[in-house]
Amino acid sequence: MMDGARSSRTPSSTALACLDRGIIASVALFALMAPHSIAATQGAFLLGLVLWMVRIGIRRSLDYRPMALDLPILAFVWWSLLAAIFSYEPALSLLKVRSVGLFLIVFLVAQNLPNREWGKRWALILVLSCFVNVGYVFWQKSVGRGLQLVEIDEASPLHHAGIRSGDVLLSVEGRTIRSLEELAAKAVAKRGERLRLFVFRPEIYMHREVIVPRGAPPENPLLIRRAEPWKNFRASGFYGWNYFTYAEVVQLLASLLLGLYLTSSKKRSPWGALALLGIGAMTYAILLTVTRAVWGAFALSAFVMMVHRWGKKAVVVAVLALLIAAPVGARFLQQVRSIPLLSAREPSTAYRLTVWREGVQLLFRHPKHWLLGIGMDSLKARWREWGMFQGGRLPLGHMHSSPLQIALERGLPALLCWFWWFARYLQLLRRGLRSEAVNRDPTIAGIYLGTLGGTLGFLASSLVHYNFGDSEVIMIVYFQMGLIEGFHRLLRDEVRG
Repeated sequence: MMDGARSSRTPSSTALACLDRGIIASVALFALMAPHSIAATQGAFLLGLVLWMVRIGIRRSLDYRPMALDLPILAFVWWSLLAAIFSYEPALSLLKVRSVGLFLIVFLVAQNLPNREWGKRWALILVLSCFVNVGYVFWQKSVGRGLQLVEIDEASPLHHAGIRSGDVLLSVEGRTIRSLEELAAKAVAKRGERLRLFVFRPEIYMHREVIVPRGAPPENPLLIRRAEPWKNFRASGFYGWNYFTYAEVVQLLASLLLGLYLTSSKKRSPWGALALLGIGAMTYAILLTVTRAVWGAFALSAFVMMVHRWGKKAVVVAVLALLIAAPVGARFLQQVRSIPLLSAREPSTAYRLTVWREGVQLLFRHPKHWLLGIGMDSLKARWREWGMFQGGRLPLGHMHSSPLQIALERGLPALLCWFWWFARYLQLLRRGLRSEAVNRDPTIAGIYLGTLGGTLGFLASSLVHYNFGDSEVIMIVYFQMGLIEGFHRLLRDEVRG
């Protein structure tokens, strides 16, 4: 009997079982690293993709299960490729196609979700992992990040380099500093040489170089009279100074956790208390990013989810929350960014209004532009020719709006495909929340609800930010999309079976 059992397991079946476990582990690793590291997350994705391709090769069968979103996704991707081929700068645009390829995350997760339990585990790994960077942000806030110059001597080399009191030294020679002693040690080692500084002034990041005098006193070579650790920085987790990326990521995962809490039948249990504490911590982390669009995005997400669960009671809760949140947000903005909550004259808003106007004008300047776009990243090479960014008087960048960026770079048909894609996705989420199969399992219902809220927040924020082009953010969106497609397939098969 033992020999018969052993002989029934052929080498190919053993290999397939190992590949299946490897793919599951790769997706779990993806979920674990997604809130922290783009390199590790993409590495896990590529590993899972390679293992999946090897499994297909061994089976000699694609074994593809049709998905609700495959047509709009592929239509968008093919039009993006066409736009890249006919781009003004095809070399740049075709390089950008690599980031478009991240859509395969949807297929990897959806096609390889083995059962509902693994889907729930992947979602929980994603949420729980986020608390590592939330804790890191709280630690940074307690010790400071960078050194704020309260007062510097007029004879200081910093003064001659245009650095003034109130500015913040974020890093020296590429390393973060938090004390005058650390700064002095770096400066003494560079006496007679150039010292590289990364400096912050409200709403401006600057690179500066100063020459440290050979005879500078070792205890205070830069003649700083008073300085202190800087604590009014915008939270960015492990993403360097990319606070917007961090805000978007935490918004998606805070929404997911809130969805899980709202559908849970154990709200008064220790798990419920921990979940509520976690939601509070994530909300505070979003607040510390001081990113207005994401504040609004998370507010919309929470409101939609509470309306779904509580009905009209949610409106009362929302009004009370707004009365508390508005003055707190305004205070944070003034304290950290020195800007009002809402103002068309505020620099970042004025910048957006300018590039939006220029982008729309460029979009309709030529029929090719609205049909196939100018090509991804072509703006980097041809902005002077097109008179963008006020002829270079404004910082070079992008359109700060996902719909406008997609239309300008890939054409209006690509934008329509994108609308089709996300409209179909929202429809899939809404239908799931209305189905008995989803609502029988509170955890799956919570994943659906949290994903719906987070996606609506992502789309709302996309109106004023190019978050669709942010790989760290879009990988999590694609992961959740694949998870929902996988649950949809499994639950549909259960009903039919």
